[in-house]
Amino acid sequence: MTILYPGGLGGSRKVPSRPRSGSMQPDERAGGDEGTPASPRLGAPVGWIAACVGLAAAGVAAVVWAHAWHRPALQGAVVTPPAPTYDFSLRDQDRRLVRLSAFRGKAVALTFLYTHCPDICPLIATKMHETYGQLGDAVAHVAFVAVSVDPKGDTPEAVRAFLSGHHLTGELTYLTGSFAELKPIWAGFFIGTDARAANPEAGAAAPPSPGVVSHSAIVYVLDPRGDLRVFLPGNFDPRDLATDLRILAQEPGR
Repeated sequence: MTILYPGGLGGSRKVPSRPRSGSMQPDERAGGDEGTPASPRLGAPVGWIAACVGLAAAGVAAVVWAHAWHRPALQGAVVTPPAPTYDFSLRDQDRRLVRLSAFRGKAVALTFLYTHCPDICPLIATKMHETYGQLGDAVAHVAFVAVSVDPKGDTPEAVRAFLSGHHLTGELTYLTGSFAELKPIWAGFFIGTDARAANPEAGAAAPPSPGVVSHSAIVYVLDPRGDLRVFLPGNFDPRDLATDLRILAQEPGR
């Protein structure tokens, strides 16, 4: 910031005055000889400059403070430092092979569901759809991903019906796989589940499907680099998730 003041930058300006009879001129008092320049006079102009600088600094500080005050903050539980995530490949609802790292460059909302869940999964699905609707143009830089916790019951047909019933077709990628494929993913994201009881390939007697699968209800938010930054409970507020996705979507990817 440049402040212009009388005399320009670097000192006060010497203003000529009309001589008074019988009085000594400033140059004569200061130097005696006619050619000796007067010493700089550090009086009122310097005080005026200091006041201007102080006011300018206060104004800049106020602008910075106001900007920080209005800057959105992450709403979920923040992971510090950001944690690298477990990468994996699974089939989506259309049987296409999808790798989690393919979403690098976007903020990702990642959760764990099963299609015939009677309670928390439909709630999460509904809130995901509401979040999607709140993102506006930012949705182009966001991905919604769900991973199955029921390898037996989550067939491609069941998954497509679930997505359609919760208005998530085209909004959420639902990934499924075998028990052997899913188990390390659950472990990698600390998802507790009793899916073993519903899957004969796990070595236990399977009850008739659909069965109730207990599992952790959580939503992870990954930044565009693929690192875990935030997590929210299953009964999250869509406004909070939308805020976190918008903030992280603005960060650079890898």
